[in-house]
Amino acid sequence: MMVRKLLFALLVIAPLGFFPFLRDTKSTEIDAPKRPPQAHDLMPPDAQIALHTLSALPGHAFPGNLPWESLRWIAADQSRELEALAEKQPVKFLELCRERYLTEVQGYRCTFAKHEKVKGVLRDAEVIRAHFREQPFSVHMEWKKGEDLCFSSLYVEGENDGCLLARSRLPPLGFRGPILTRPLDAADVQATSRFGINRFGIYTGQKDTLDAIQKAEKAGTLHLKYHGIETVEKAGNRLCYKLVRSPYEPPEEMEDLNELTIYIDRATLFQVGSILRDAKGEFVAEYFFRDIELNPKFDEKQFTRKAL
Repeated sequence: MMVRKLLFALLVIAPLGFFPFLRDTKSTEIDAPKRPPQAHDLMPPDAQIALHTLSALPGHAFPGNLPWESLRWIAADQSRELEALAEKQPVKFLELCRERYLTEVQGYRCTFAKHEKVKGVLRDAEVIRAHFREQPFSVHMEWKKGEDLCFSSLYVEGENDGCLLARSRLPPLGFRGPILTRPLDAADVQATSRFGINRFGIYTGQKDTLDAIQKAEKAGTLHLKYHGIETVEKAGNRLCYKLVRSPYEPPEEMEDLNELTIYIDRATLFQVGSILRDAKGEFVAEYFFRDIELNPKFDEKQFTRKAL
């Protein structure tokens, strides 16, 4: 039975061997005037050439059919332009970074690491899993390291009478306690952080940084310098543009700030790291964002009491 099937298959396939002798090999190309690729006034010549190659992709499966070298030119050109902007016009570079965030971000999940002095006292380093939504402004934090008065907290603008909710931590053994409702200006809340939960976020950091820089630039007292690209371990080993503002003229009244180091993620242009020092060069605070999941789909319970 198997032999019959094999013979039948050979009989079916055999005629295909004559196909090269039967096909018409005469050219059917129509002689038509050939026009050069159309140029675009807004693109540099190298980028135009790279994009035109997309119309002549090789016959390989994705991703092998992409003109990687040409695309690399475009990415490299953009990177060089951004680095030149950061070096020569750092304020405009930071303005571009802020605009990038505004056009792309509706929310994110991330690991937020902070270490700071609060009212002159250095607190333990904290690692927090943060869930953030822009509209309405919503923050849900879960402490993974360095928890103090609570295990998790929640703030949603316009809800809970403007208060934050927190799953309390009961000393001395750290048992889970009830959910507490606390005003943002309560003494025990302000004692745990330099900034309230309503000031959390990548954008808030970028905006506050840029606002202060623009104010100093307008006053003619800005000292801001680009220091190249670094791999930043605390930002998840991301390649980042590094800028340093120092000195402040005069040092900021709040904690005598005199130096700010800024890390901008090379790929996303988000401000993912900040380190602050005072006029004596002593540590004040640092904040880093890593493992960023952009525009996730949040569960309907994410920003409710049930999440605590």
